[in-house]
Amino acid sequence: MPHPVDPLTITVVRTGGFAGLRRAWRVELAGTDADAWMPLLDACPWEEPAASAPGADRFSWEVAAIHGADDRRAVVGDASGPWRALIDRVQADGAAVRPADLSGNADA
Repeated sequence: MPHPVDPLTITVVRTGGFAGLRRAWRVELAGTDADAWMPLLDACPWEEPAASAPGADRFSWEVAAIHGADDRRAVVGDASGPWRALIDRVQADGAAVRPADLSGNADA
């Protein structure tokens, strides 16, 4: 009997900039679709401390990737290299979501 495959959920939240607005994107994948994203995730330096981007009005990126028990999270100040590739792909292939919807808090 096949085992259920854990979905892969990647969330990107952008904060800062001139107006200080928060924007968010999320992509949810399963099976071979999730497998295709693993090289992008593995290329990112998840364990490195967050580096701030130089200058005023810069963006900060919160990136979370959850795949079963594997929960990776990072705050990125300078989205370049593998981070830029991952963020661009989530923005292109994912759906825009309201940042408030990501907190898990619902007003009753």
